[in-house]
Amino acid sequence: MRRFPALHSLLVVMVGLVSARFTVGVTGVVLNQRGEVLLLEHVFRARHPWGLPGGWVRRRERPQDALRRELLEEVGLAVRVGPPLLLELDGPPGHLETNFLCTAEGEVNHLSGEVLAARWVSPSDLPSELYWLDRKVIRQGLTLHQRLTGEE
Repeated sequence: MRRFPALHSLLVVMVGLVSARFTVGVTGVVLNQRGEVLLLEHVFRARHPWGLPGGWVRRRERPQDALRRELLEEVGLAVRVGPPLLLELDGPPGHLETNFLCTAEGEVNHLSGEVLAARWVSPSDLPSELYWLDRKVIRQGLTLHQRLTGEE
């Protein structure tokens, strides 16, 4: 490769042609100082409108950065993105869902056109119609948060 640098470029192109391609989504379990979880009523989710904030990861964007961007765009909320919670592969073929534990750094201050409402919910009062994956991720996020902070 050092003697023929063009071969490296050719190799990169060849790998790109045969490599798998995925869409990547990202959601966050966002906790406030009271230990409540942020839920959004999403315009584009008909069956389960209430769910975790998140969105699509853009090309060459890190999932953590995509989550920060989505929260700022959708509800004007800055967050500290913490550790990953779950990598979900059982959704639609060719889609990868990533999830992170987050801490709110402020309050919701606007709603984008993609969000009908936002509310902070006690973990014991989660809506029954919440999507199964959101419920699973929230449980994992709360367990990790308790382990990291020593809170019960």
